[in-house]
Amino acid sequence: MNRKLTVENFKCFAQKTKMDLGKITVCAGMNSVGKSSLIQSLLLVRQIYDKAFLYRDTMIKDYKIELNGVYGLQLGDSQHIKSSENKEDIDINVDDFKFRLCSMEDQPIQMSARNVYSLKQMEQERGIFSKVFYYLNAERLGPRKYQNISTSDQDGCGVYGENTFHFLNRHGHDKVGEGRLFPLEQEKKVNTVSKQAEYWMDYIIPGIELNVDDLNELGISRMGIRQPVFDTDFMSPYNFGFGISYILPIILSGLLAEEGGMFIVENPEAHLHPAGQSRIGFFLALMAKAGVQIVIETHSEHVLNGIRIAALQFDIDPEDICVNFFSINYEDEKHRVERIEMNERMELLKWPDGFLDQEEQDLRRLRELRRKN
Repeated sequence: MNRKLTVENFKCFAQKTKMDLGKITVCAGMNSVGKSSLIQSLLLVRQIYDKAFLYRDTMIKDYKIELNGVYGLQLGDSQHIKSSENKEDIDINVDDFKFRLCSMEDQPIQMSARNVYSLKQMEQERGIFSKVFYYLNAERLGPRKYQNISTSDQDGCGVYGENTFHFLNRHGHDKVGEGRLFPLEQEKKVNTVSKQAEYWMDYIIPGIELNVDDLNELGISRMGIRQPVFDTDFMSPYNFGFGISYILPIILSGLLAEEGGMFIVENPEAHLHPAGQSRIGFFLALMAKAGVQIVIETHSEHVLNGIRIAALQFDIDPEDICVNFFSINYEDEKHRVERIEMNERMELLKWPDGFLDQEEQDLRRLRELRRKN
């Protein structure tokens, strides 16, 4: 498992900035304060691992790292992502692994990185260096009747969830490890991926069933959804809104992620009712307890509360939950990352201004306005 990330001269992090990582890491804060930059820096490091795996039987140690396209990155050119006028290179360190990304004059949308570590050294660390790695972008696909079948199983549901239907169909009969089984109803005990995905989906968005199949001759996979309470046949996902399409790849990735590996998901709360937001946090916390290193970017206090509920209910150590608050110090105009500690009762030991406190501020404002009237 990875414990620490250090970034320097990358986007908003002009100065060397250290960030803790836990079994489950929550990145919170207002817009444009560095949460996405943390995830993008991990995705750049992941590319270095991918190249090390690709060239594992060669002497090649100098890699070209893509700034656009791979893992959904859209960073533009190298000059725009370097934040210091006095430093040409970008430094990204994961624990004791140190990487330097250098500009290439003839290839502005790529950077070069030299890797001095063996593949064995990297894979022993696991986390971002695990063989199987899943990442879900904030801009996932909405409802679709069909998805193209991907020939690669390595990317799981795909960066945008574009391979979710086929991934579920391909692995539906696989067995889910005990620690990832739905724990709240004794009768829901079938341990296949397809049934466990359905149990968790029903917990987050109650009253739905899923059906997927591949049309191999057409190269597409399709999914139908129904609500048994209405006694209808399976219908197009277009009839059920965005929430189901957005969370199904999260559920599948959590159930199938490699133990010791890393799963990064941006905005797991997107298109969910507050109850669903809390429950997706609950789910992700249990996947972390089962051995998957989870990194979340979120704007939802409900997601954090779901994590805290799971931690109390299933005895997750507060040290394993890393809540990083991203903000800007306007006095020195520097971005900062502050870890918010929790005690054994899952109480936050500090609550700085701007940290998921908008509900409290709105209620205070409402009280003030009512007194005026």
